[in-house]
Amino acid sequence: MPTREPPHAHGSRGDLQFRPPGPGPPPGAHRARPKKIVFEDELPSRPRPGTKKPVESIPGEHMPRPHPVPDYELKYPPVSSERERSCYAAVFQDQYSEFLELQQELRSTQAKLQQLEALLTSLPPPHSQKEAQVAARVWREFEKKRTDPGFLDKQARCRYLKGKLRHLKAQIQKFDNREDSEGSVYF
Repeated sequence: MPTREPPHAHGSRGDLQFRPPGPGPPPGAHRARPKKIVFEDELPSRPRPGTKKPVESIPGEHMPRPHPVPDYELKYPPVSSERERSCYAAVFQDQYSEFLELQQELRSTQAKLQQLEALLTSLPPPHSQKEAQVAARVWREFEKKRTDPGFLDKQARCRYLKGKLRHLKAQIQKFDNREDSEGSVYF
C-alpha cells in the first residue's frame, strides 16, 4: 500500500501551504503572483533621470475637475433640416421669454443688494454695544439674502438659459449660413 507523504510547509509568513503530490515547482520555489494592471495615468509622476523636476502650478492633492458638457450641447446637435431648424427656433422663443423675466428679476434684486451694501459700508462705526449688535445682525441678514439658495438657483438657471440660448442661436445661424452658401453662385 502506498504511503502518503506528510504535507510540506513552506512560505515566509509562517502560514501553512500544502504542496499537492505530483510534478510541480520544487519546494522553496516562489509562485508567480497574478499581475496587477495599472494604467499610466494612475502612476505617480516621476521625473526622468537627467531632467529637472517640473514646476507644478497646481498642488498634487488638488486635481482640476473636468468640465462637464452641458446637456443642451448633446440634445441640440447641428441642424440638418428645415423642420429641425423650426423646432430649435420654437425652443429658443419659448425659453427666451423665461430668460428675460428671470434676468430682469435678478438685476432688480442685485441692484437692491448693491444699494444695501453701499449703505451698510457707509455707516459710521457703532458707538455702543447695542449699535454694534444691530449692525452685526443687519450684516448677517444681508449675507443671508445674498447667499439665499433660491436666489442662487435663479442665478444658476439664468446662466444655464443664457448658454442654451446662445447654443441654439449658433446652431440656427450655422444652418442658415450653410443654406445661404449652398444656394449662392460665385463668379
